[in-house]
Order: sequence, then C-alpha cells, then structure tokens
Amino acid sequence: MNTISDPRSAPLAATAAGGHTLLLSDPDQPSYELMCATLKRLGYTVTREESGVDAIGHFSPDKYDLVITDLHLPDMGGLEVLRKIKRLSADTPVVVLACDSEVNDVVQALRLGASDYLLKPLTDEGVIEHAVTRIAEARELAAQNRDYRHQLEERNRELHEHIELLQRDHEAGRQLQQHLLPRTPYHYPAGIEAAFRLLPSLYLSGDFVDYGLFGERFIAFYLVDVSGHGVSSALVTALIKHSIMHLLRERSLFSQLDTIDQDITSVLEMINRELIAAGLDKHASMFVGVVDSRARQLHYAVAGQVPMPALVTSDGARWLSGKGRPLGLFQRGEWEVRHCCLPASWRLVACSDGVLELLAGDLLQKEESLLQMIDRTRGDLDSLCAALKVDTADSFPDDITILTLRQDSP
Repeated sequence: MNTISDPRSAPLAATAAGGHTLLLSDPDQPSYELMCATLKRLGYTVTREESGVDAIGHFSPDKYDLVITDLHLPDMGGLEVLRKIKRLSADTPVVVLACDSEVNDVVQALRLGASDYLLKPLTDEGVIEHAVTRIAEARELAAQNRDYRHQLEERNRELHEHIELLQRDHEAGRQLQQHLLPRTPYHYPAGIEAAFRLLPSLYLSGDFVDYGLFGERFIAFYLVDVSGHGVSSALVTALIKHSIMHLLRERSLFSQLDTIDQDITSVLEMINRELIAAGLDKHASMFVGVVDSRARQLHYAVAGQVPMPALVTSDGARWLSGKGRPLGLFQRGEWEVRHCCLPASWRLVACSDGVLELLAGDLLQKEESLLQMIDRTRGDLDSLCAALKVDTADSFPDDITILTLRQDSP
C-alpha cells in the first residue's frame, strides 16, 4: 500500500479537504498520474492499491471518503470490488474506471451502486474534478440531511414530550375546574333543584356555573361565559369564582330582601372592574339570579347574555327580558335588575352561546329553535340535552353549558 502526497497541492475549499481516496489502478496506465494530480489538487490524500484483495482488506468506511477502482485488476474484477465495498459500507461512494468497450459493465456497476464512472484514457482533469466534486457535494448534502433528520427527530421527541406534559397539565386543570363546580343536581328547601351540564370544547372550559343557598329563602346562581377557549379562558372563570367568594367573605350578600338588587349589581360591577384591570383581553357574558323561595320571585340581571334565559311555566316557554353590556369591555355596563313572579311550578333554563352552534339558521332562527326545544322538553335538563344531542357528540365548536333551576308544586 502506497500513500501519495504532494505538499505543493492546495485543497479545494470546502469540497473534500482532509479526505482520503482509495485508488485501485495500474500505475502504468496513462491516466494514473493525471488522476493522482487532480485528486491531490482537490485536497484528497490518495492511497494506491494494485490488488483488489489488499484493498478490501485495508478498507474501512471511517478511513476512506471515496473509492476509485478500475474494472480490470490483476486478481479480481472491479465489479466484485464494488460489491464487497458496498457490502462493507453502502454509503461510501465508488467511481469505476472503464473503457469505451465496457459499456455493459458500466451499466452493471451503476446498478450495483456506483456513484459515477470515468472513461479511459483520461486526458481532461476537468472531467475528473467534475465527478469527484459532484460526489463530494452529494455526500455533504446527504450528511446535512442526516443531521437535519436527527435534529427533526429530536425536535419531534421534545415536542411529543411537551405535548404529553401539556396534556397532563390540561387534565390537572380540568380536574381542578371540575372540583370548583357545584354538585349537580342539588336540592334546596322549598323543593327547588339546581342542575347543569358543562361540556368544554377543549380540555378546559371558558364557561362556569355556581349556585348556593343564602339564609333560608334565597338561592343565588350564575352562569358566566368567558370569551375564547382553553386555558386562558378557564383561568378567568377561576378568577371570577375566587372574586365572588372573596366578595361574599367581605359582605353579607343575598341575605336581605331589600338589598338583593344591589347585591346582584355589585357582583357584576366587581367582575367588570377586575376583568378590565387584569388587562387579559378577555370579556364575559353573565346571567346572575336570585330566587326568593318565600315570595316566589326571581331577581336577575343579564350582562351581554345570548341567548337570554328562558322561563317555562304551564303557559309554555318564553325568553326573559333584560339588557346589559358584557363584562370587561366598558366602565359602565348599564345593567338593570329585573323581577319575575314565579308560579307554583316553573323551570328556568340558561344556556351559553355555544348551544346555538348546534342549531341551524341565523341567530333569530337558532334562538327560535332553542326556545321550541325548551318548550317541548318542559325545561328538563336531561331531555333538553338529548334533544340537542350534547351527550353523544364527540366534539363541539364552542363550550356548551346548560343551567336549569326548577320547582314543582306539592
């Protein structure tokens, strides 16, 4: 094995600097010197072997970047050398040297994985340079592609881990949000029942409900629908729940008949201030009500609520009246507290606007269809959910919440 080097040769920049070539050729061939000179000029250190057996014995893929072999060697054919080299290292490029009369062998060599071929006699070093540099560039591109693939696989692995972590976080958040919700159904004195169905479009919901007994006669409740979806909207619902509970600790709300209306307004004003001050670019619609079980009267206010709550009596279902701006958009919401007398038997149904996404038509048509469903089901939560098919759907375009309160005559 002979190593040929020429200190006068300058490597071609970034093409194959520091590369090693295993050259199998008869040094008596006229093309040999031209081949060696061109390879050295391109920055290759050339190792010459005259025997195919010796060449294969000394070959290792981590040592040689390129193999050039004549199709005619003293001990074996160049095609056999090609087969053995490819068996040892499928990625090592091999160039074959052939005569014009060996076209069939050249075709076979290309089928066996040769990267290129050169026809003897070689008289133009530009032909050699073109073949070698093209192979070097392809090899470099393949190496870059492998690096990119490894980087992509690493990024995909990291993304998969992040998704799993996010899913665990979402599941933890969902469990927390579920823990904050009241029990459903819940029975209060005077035979009043409160219940709800809350179905998020994602892991977490921007809808929220709550209800509670104050004193012995007042049942306060609310439904809030925060704009957007997912984690950020769910966090706002937790903020609203926390703010209301904090307000209840500071003040005795919903316990005196003469302050009920003021208490409802105070809740809306407080949430409106906090949403504006938080600067979260979130707003909310809300329905707040208090049932006076002794006086059989409903006190309520709406803040941008769509659709309006519906009251079901023996006369059928009808929308409640009222107006008020959404929370978090305006300093003054112009909310008004209204009153409604309740018969011995009644149903109250409040829905978030996600319910309308389940119905066809424009807004007025959707509201009319929803009111007809509420009327047909008599405001029964399970029957209404069945009519809307909310319990059987796989996914929803928006969070869906239905809150019902009911009282039946003795």
